[in-house]
Amino acid sequence: MNFRFSIVFLMLAVLGFSQDLTVMSFNIRLNVDSDKENAWPQRKQDVADLLTYYHPDYFGVQEALPEQMKDIKSGLKNYDYIGVGRDDGKEKGEFSAIFYDTNRLEVLKSGTFWLSETPEKPSKGWDAALNRICTYAIFKDKKSKKEFLAMNLHFDHVGNVARVKSSELILKKIKEMNPKNLPVALSGDFNLTDDTEPVKILSQHMKDTFYHSETKHYGPVGTFTGFNVNEVPKERIDYIFTKDFRIKSHRHINDRRENLLYPSDHFPVIVSLSL
Repeated sequence: MNFRFSIVFLMLAVLGFSQDLTVMSFNIRLNVDSDKENAWPQRKQDVADLLTYYHPDYFGVQEALPEQMKDIKSGLKNYDYIGVGRDDGKEKGEFSAIFYDTNRLEVLKSGTFWLSETPEKPSKGWDAALNRICTYAIFKDKKSKKEFLAMNLHFDHVGNVARVKSSELILKKIKEMNPKNLPVALSGDFNLTDDTEPVKILSQHMKDTFYHSETKHYGPVGTFTGFNVNEVPKERIDYIFTKDFRIKSHRHINDRRENLLYPSDHFPVIVSLSL
């Protein structure tokens, strides 16, 4: 009987009953006309094709303007999103939204807070140049019936104090929002390399999936390209941190479009996690 049970279990796994989660962080680059051949209208279909191909169970975006949010949602099947614009808490400004596969995940609770001294309302924190936000959701995995906390953000690109305080705020919010000690995944563009204080603060409490994957990282080390296809990027500023997940793989996706340009000025980060 044990042998038969093992065979059945193996067959179920092969047929797609795996409880692994595919998670992505993707700075899609806002729509700027001056990007010319790299402007959003020229690459939005490539972004949709990339997302369809890799089909993450959920993915966090950064720099997504309202029209880009609409393009992504309309370009994908069975995905919905949570998130608001950072300028007014509604539809104005960039989103740091979370798109999720509605066939796989159910939202139990969600929201957005600002990386500032007043996180409950639209605001600019400390010495930051711009409003910055973190969007979160408590998801229920329809396969395993287990729950986890997903968070997605975009740190400021100027304010050093703001970035340190933002890391501290993130850890504080995790404690507040997660009394059940659910597994946590934090994705985002941190605008920092991993030798900086804000990233070190997070790394002391969470696992940087780049270093803790069970398999060796695949792809370039860097994530920011500036659309430059002639140099391999060296600076890693996009991350996925986790707590209480098993990290099975980690990759930076450096796929190119048909015209050999990149879909964005950042490489997507994609990981396989196990609950």
